[in-house]
Order: sequence, then C-alpha cells, then structure tokens
Amino acid sequence: MLLILDEYWESHADLQQIPIYFVSSLAKKCLAVYQTYVNMMNSKIKRQFAISNPFIFKHVKNLKGIEKFEDSGPCVMLASPGMLQNSVSRELFERWCGEKKNCTLIPGYTVEGTLAKVAPLFNRVMTIPLLPWHLHYRLFLVNRQTSYP
Repeated sequence: MLLILDEYWESHADLQQIPIYFVSSLAKKCLAVYQTYVNMMNSKIKRQFAISNPFIFKHVKNLKGIEKFEDSGPCVMLASPGMLQNSVSRELFERWCGEKKNCTLIPGYTVEGTLAKVAPLFNRVMTIPLLPWHLHYRLFLVNRQTSYP
C-alpha cells in the first residue's frame, strides 16, 4: 500500500502537498525485511531496485507515534489495527470522526464485533458513545497475495 501511494503521489503533482504518514513499528520492520530480500520480489520491484531503492519513499513518512503529530490540514494516514478496536487507529478515528470532510478507508477484511465491521451498517451519521460520527466510511478489499516471478 505504501509503494502504491508513493508511486501515485509521484505521478500526481496536485497531490504532493498532501502528506502521507504511516504509524506502525511492524511496517517499519517489514520495510527492512523487504529491502533485504529484494530477490524474492516481483520483476517490477527488482528492476526498480536496480535504479533506486523503492522502499525509500519520497512522499510517505513514518511517524513513531501521534503525540507530536501536527493535525493542521489534509493528510493520508495509515494506522493499525485495521479493525479500529484500540491503539493509534482508534485514537485517530475518535479524533477525526466528528468532521464530515474526513474519510475512513479500511483496506481489507473486517471481523465481527469490531467497529470496522459495524460502521458500514450505519448511514453516514452514527453515534458511538460520546462520539458523533459524520465522516465517510469505505471498505476496500486489497489482494494481499504476493506476486512471485
């Protein structure tokens, strides 16, 4: 997902003023593994790696946490866990859910009993105890299979 976003931002100058962040220590560790095992990647990544490291992003930045995150304008934020049950994703959801201009995208599956699962059952406005929710919600299914050469 990070590679796709970085590549898309690179080809769309009108989006480049909107920052992309990811908050995940696991994703940071995975990026190190991906760079180590480039020979296991698909041919496109291998060709790209011969020119420059595709995992050194131009438009995507890693945040160690959101404590110092300056929430001052539009951005794309990738946070975990994807079910919105706790941690950074839930904290950001609660922070942003009151604004109609915000959107939550869940790139993958959802599990019964989680906020990510029940959210689509409500129209655009719902109430979580103490949280008015006016943001847009979309579920995108992403193929998580690896492409082998």
